[in-house]
Amino acid sequence: MKAIRVRVENGRITGDAPPGIPDGELDLCIADDDDAMTPDELDRLNEALDRGAESVEAGRFKPAAEVVDRLRGR
Repeated sequence: MKAIRVRVENGRITGDAPPGIPDGELDLCIADDDDAMTPDELDRLNEALDRGAESVEAGRFKPAAEVVDRLRGR
């Protein structure tokens, strides 16, 4: 998984995004030390996130709205 170094000042987060991240809003989740994941679970999660990032970078993805519409049968 890629880490993003940011600065928090007066409740605002600033920093540089890694290459390939499009402009716009982005939801970030901060992992807590007490998330109760085993080392094996954490390794599998990181591998899955890496595969997902590689797919996005290679252009192998669909917009979430398109996937949701398909799931809803539209």
